[in-house]
Amino acid sequence: MNLGFLVWFWATTIILAALLYRPVKRVIYVGRLRSLERKAKHAATDEEQRAIENKTIPLVVVLVVTFSFLFNRVLMAKYFLEK
Repeated sequence: MNLGFLVWFWATTIILAALLYRPVKRVIYVGRLRSLERKAKHAATDEEQRAIENKTIPLVVVLVVTFSFLFNRVLMAKYFLEK
């Protein structure tokens, strides 16, 4: 593998992770919030919402970076690496 390929691989992995961050965070946040509201049988307070959002961030970072890495690995291996 050459340096240009590695730079391209990591750059596209980071860009894909950055693009996926907000939508994935929103989906997980809303799911957790609705689950809390269902269990508590009342609307979540602002403090509860902030707590859920803060707990969601590390999970989302791990998910999108892992997905982006694996997606690029499969894509790059399939189309750009010599067999």
